[in-house]
Order: sequence, then structure tokens, then C-alpha cells
Amino acid sequence: MVHKTELTVRGCIASKHIVQLFDDAASRANSVSRFVLEGLNAGDAVLVVARTKHWNAIANRMEKAGATIAGAAHSGNLMVCDAAQTLSQFMRDGQPVPRRFEAVVGRIVAQLSRRPRRKLRIYGEMVDLLAEEREFAAAQALENLWSELGLRRSFTLLCGYSSAHFTDPATAAVLSSICDTHTHVRVGTEDLLGNWVLRRLVDAQAHARIA
Repeated sequence: MVHKTELTVRGCIASKHIVQLFDDAASRANSVSRFVLEGLNAGDAVLVVARTKHWNAIANRMEKAGATIAGAAHSGNLMVCDAAQTLSQFMRDGQPVPRRFEAVVGRIVAQLSRRPRRKLRIYGEMVDLLAEEREFAAAQALENLWSELGLRRSFTLLCGYSSAHFTDPATAAVLSSICDTHTHVRVGTEDLLGNWVLRRLVDAQAHARIA
């Protein structure tokens, strides 16, 4: 199902895994900058794994809102990683390798989670790089690795995809599977195409249940 909200909870570990479809770079920058600023203003640690061009747009929005990017990075509250470079460190033969993912991403998450009682927010678009190449199985495998990490470490993760990857009706099953991996599907008012794609998926699911 598409619209669901729940926490993945195991003992004292509680994680939230969110997905959002963005229509363009501006809508992505607006939404992600708000997500990051909310975390920093609350005293959370924030990890951003994004394309350089997207991070530049996000940082520009944050600075216009009064954020000091250099200060947040210097204090250890903000870490920014290049999505393609990070992804390349744990991909082998077109698939993410769990052991390497843990060594790369798991290590960073552990580092940012080290301070007691400090929450962690993550924005990531490595999965979007895979979807852009229509490597949907690899994107799904990476989402699963994030979910498994969320059982060991507490964080709120926002995964950003381009809406354009899912306009083809043939990708409906893929999108449904991706949504099911997440605890919440976020819908932005700016993302008209993303909303249409998700509504089409919901309608198809409803029709399948009736049939």
C-alpha cells in the first residue's frame, strides 16, 4: 500500500524511512532544505548524500533561510557526501554489497549517532541514481539495506526520487515495491507529476483488490 505511517521499532531503536517523488530540482531543494533545517534547528545530526548540483541548490535555500552551513559542518552536526562517489564504494556487479554498505554507510551513521540522545536525520538520493539508470532491482536492494540498518540504528531517512522515473505504467510494480519498503510516502504540493503517479498507483491497487 502507498500511504502508511509507522515507525520501525526494535527495542530502543526507532527509525522512520520516508520516500518522496520530486518533479524537478527546485521542488527537491525546497523540500530537502526544510527537512535538513528542521533537524539542525532541533539539535539533530544531519547526513546528506546527494548529487553536488542538488546539494548546492539545497544549501542555497538553507543560507537564504539564515542557516550557517560551514558552522553546522564544523560543529559536526552536518555531514555532506557525494551520492555517486559514496554509491561507487559499495556497488559490485550492479548490486549493493551488504558488507561494503555497512563499512561505508554504516560507519558514517554510527559516527553521527555516537553522541548520546542526539537524533539523526538523513537525506539520500543514491537510490535515485540507480533508478535513473533503470536499475530498479539494485535500488530496491539498497532500500532494503537502509531498512536493515534502521533496525540497528535510530534515524529518520528521507529518500528522494525523480517522479519522471515512474511515469511509464510498466514501472507501477517497481514503485509499489519501493513504497512498501518505506514506513511513509511523503507527497509534496509542488510535485504535481509525483502526485499523479502515486494516485495512479493507488487506483491500480484498489482496482486489483476489487478484481
